[in-house]
Amino acid sequence: MMKNKMQETIRPLLLIAGISMILLSGLGGCKGKNKSNAVTQKPAEIINQVKENTLTTLHLSTEAESRLGIETRKAELKIVPQKLEAGGEIIAPPGKEAKVIAPVKGTVIGTEKGYFPVAGSLIKKGETVMRIVVLPPEVDILSASEDLKVKQAEYDVALAELKRAQKLVDNKALSEKNYESIQANLVKAEASLKAAKSRANLYHGIDLNSDVKDLSTYLVESPVSGIIQKINITQGQSVPASAVLFEVSSTDRFWVKTPVYSGDLLKIDQKKEASISVTDTGKEPVLVFARPVPGPLQSDPSSVSSDLYYEIDNKEGMFRIGQKIMVILTLKSTIESLIVPYSSLIYDMYGGNWVYVKTEPSVYVRKRVELSHVDNEMAVLLRGVSPGDEIVFRGAAELYGTEFGGSK
Repeated sequence: MMKNKMQETIRPLLLIAGISMILLSGLGGCKGKNKSNAVTQKPAEIINQVKENTLTTLHLSTEAESRLGIETRKAELKIVPQKLEAGGEIIAPPGKEAKVIAPVKGTVIGTEKGYFPVAGSLIKKGETVMRIVVLPPEVDILSASEDLKVKQAEYDVALAELKRAQKLVDNKALSEKNYESIQANLVKAEASLKAAKSRANLYHGIDLNSDVKDLSTYLVESPVSGIIQKINITQGQSVPASAVLFEVSSTDRFWVKTPVYSGDLLKIDQKKEASISVTDTGKEPVLVFARPVPGPLQSDPSSVSSDLYYEIDNKEGMFRIGQKIMVILTLKSTIESLIVPYSSLIYDMYGGNWVYVKTEPSVYVRKRVELSHVDNEMAVLLRGVSPGDEIVFRGAAELYGTEFGGSK
């Protein structure tokens, strides 16, 4: 009896334990399945992945290679001077910039052809830029109007006197000598009246160029050939003597003012040229060299810098006064670097640097390189190719055109 009761008590417990084991085993199986899926499933899948250099390999025929005029040179390690980059500013060289002042008091008008300059106008040395109508210092607006009335009255009197003299001459009551004297008085009065009208018009800003020939004018000429940087007056404006009329500067040559840290001043080889790279989007950079020139020995205590000066040609009009540029200076120290001809470099539309390497006969691979600087038409590279690689230095642009559909 006792044994039956114990069996009835144990059976439910065993049943519960069995069900629990089944549930636990099912959960474990699901967990393992999820773990398996997490291992095999990738977070991202890249289809048709291609390395950069596999897209830039060119196979040329012998005829095409000859037609493109391709020549190569080995990349090599050489001892080259180290470089220092510094900011620079384009300035006008001394003696090539002038501020033109008014030598006399007067009213400014345009040239005889009606031209009046504006900022940016190109002018030649000795060219008439404007004119100044010289006015007596005591003449003002009121006295000019009064003077005009007086001159008008004098002219009217002289005209009436000539008419009377004409009648007397006709009646032979006046000698020819006296008649000519009266005619001369009328001419004089007429000239005075014209001058008075011109002065009145100038002061009232009316018909500025009318009858100016009847007044004394001073021709303002440019002392140098160049471009007008600033105009400080307008046509018809009255100016005192010594007033600055305009500023003109030469444009064929500029100076590059380069402040450098005073601690680096002795490290720089100040006898060597500086180089400037002028970049235009979509075009190859143009390398311009600037010659060292003696300039004012100036320093800035606030920035602990000293100024160096270089002269640069601007016949192509690439630079303007006040333009900020990057200047690469040559140091006295040297370093072993990898160099290739500067003509080897190809620039893409984003400013990236590339070269073509000849890996096999008639096979060329375009490789990206990092440019440090340019020294004497040689490009100093930081990375991208190895010493001994055959680098295309003639025909690189033609290869680039071939690759992108512009082949010969």
